[in-house]
Amino acid sequence: MEEDDNARPESIPHELVSEILTRLPVKSLTRFRSVSTRWNFTITNASFAKSHFSRSAAARGASITLILTFINRFSSQRSIFSVTIPPNQTRSAPNPTHILTIPGFAHPFVSQSLNGLICFNLGAMCVCNPSTRKFLKLPWTQMETPSPSPASAHHRSNAFGFDPVSNAHKVLDTWITCHGNEMMMEHRVFTVGCSSNKWRRIADGPPYFPFNERVCINGQIYFRAFPCMIASEKTVMVAFDVNREEFRFIQMRDDTISNSEDAVLMEHDGHLAIVDHQGLRNGEDNVMLMWVLMDEEDEKWVKKRVEIPAIYSEINDRRRFKFAGTTFSGEMIFAERRLGKPFYVVLYDIKKNEGRKVEICGLTDFESTYSNVLMNVISVNEHAESTISLT
Repeated sequence: MEEDDNARPESIPHELVSEILTRLPVKSLTRFRSVSTRWNFTITNASFAKSHFSRSAAARGASITLILTFINRFSSQRSIFSVTIPPNQTRSAPNPTHILTIPGFAHPFVSQSLNGLICFNLGAMCVCNPSTRKFLKLPWTQMETPSPSPASAHHRSNAFGFDPVSNAHKVLDTWITCHGNEMMMEHRVFTVGCSSNKWRRIADGPPYFPFNERVCINGQIYFRAFPCMIASEKTVMVAFDVNREEFRFIQMRDDTISNSEDAVLMEHDGHLAIVDHQGLRNGEDNVMLMWVLMDEEDEKWVKKRVEIPAIYSEINDRRRFKFAGTTFSGEMIFAERRLGKPFYVVLYDIKKNEGRKVEICGLTDFESTYSNVLMNVISVNEHAESTISLT
């Protein structure tokens, strides 16, 4: 009996295969890399990673996946967990998943999640993809400019950014030498996934002494800073263009909020906002003040006032809660300052003027003495899956 040629299954076009693969979770894609050389090339391709992330972000629905990190005070290891909060969840979330633990120096810097990657300072800078459970420690850096005198003080500042133009993640490493009222700057940039695997020295730009905060919005890294070492000098907003690798200063309109260490930076409707959410400056415990940068070129700020319902007033208790970032939909994330049982996060929607308090269960169950060995350095970020390769 002759085989009917028409009965033979036709091969699926690779373009369709690639489209199907973009709909799969990273865990499955990691296994499917071994199917063939072509599949491996497709899954590890930068354009595929971009398409997969876009689809992953769009398919989240109302669910929120949070990445939580903690530092062990004895070993200095950073432990990373993920937990998914289902839609309309208002009480407790499922037990978190332990992703990995990274050894290193106990430094509080943790970046926001940018297109699936996060960055830490572990002595050497480290970039991590929680979805693939891979991390990359970057080469060590140090100040190269000779100190003017033994009395000079050295400070280090770090930032993490994503450039949507070149689709590149970059780490900014800054060393500052302070001598009297003078500052000397050294800036280096590391492009993640670049074949050179080296830091590049860039133009020093204007001198500044930064606050301990960073937020990346639309390819710009923002943070507040003193433009000189004179204490009476007004603070400025520093903007670092991730694509051009250039700095500029943006003047702020309200001294009372711009100088406050309790104010926070966040993204609001695609714009930079500086927020006083604790009423420390305006004397109103139930009021949140926001200054939104509507036009960066003209340095146009718009002031907004949000009255917080009494039921959510506990987010203003700075001894218990701290601002941890925002979700992709714009909700403010507040997290407990200390790991305990129970451990809560509060998601507050400014537009709807409502929030939800969710208990993250099971964090203290990974080790019997876990809560006793963790430093009070807690980071919480919303996260979307990504296949981006770190090398």
